[in-house]
Amino acid sequence: MRRQLKILFASDDLARSCNDDSVRTERYGPALAATIRRRLCEINAVTHLGELRRLPSARLRRHLKRDDGTMLISLGPTADILVRPRDDPPPTPLDGGIDELQVRTIVVLAIAIAA
Repeated sequence: MRRQLKILFASDDLARSCNDDSVRTERYGPALAATIRRRLCEINAVTHLGELRRLPSARLRRHLKRDDGTMLISLGPTADILVRPRDDPPPTPLDGGIDELQVRTIVVLAIAIAA
């Protein structure tokens, strides 16, 4: 049986705003709400964080202003999902980055909308 990447949320309010259709639409508007839902489904379909690199629209990348393992997953040109591996510290290869193939659970920290 294929194991899915597990998604946790930093708060109950964030979980509700990402998982409840009406709350998500009210908070983020219909277009971004649909993108959030689609991206969370895509995240849930992979087995580890590294597989998101196969989805060009996800644009998985390190958060340049944070040095705590926080990553960004694109929601389009104006927003990102901020995530980090659940494990603290995250699994690291010799180069000091994050071993994305070992990350099986992520914590969604926020939906960041560009100002």
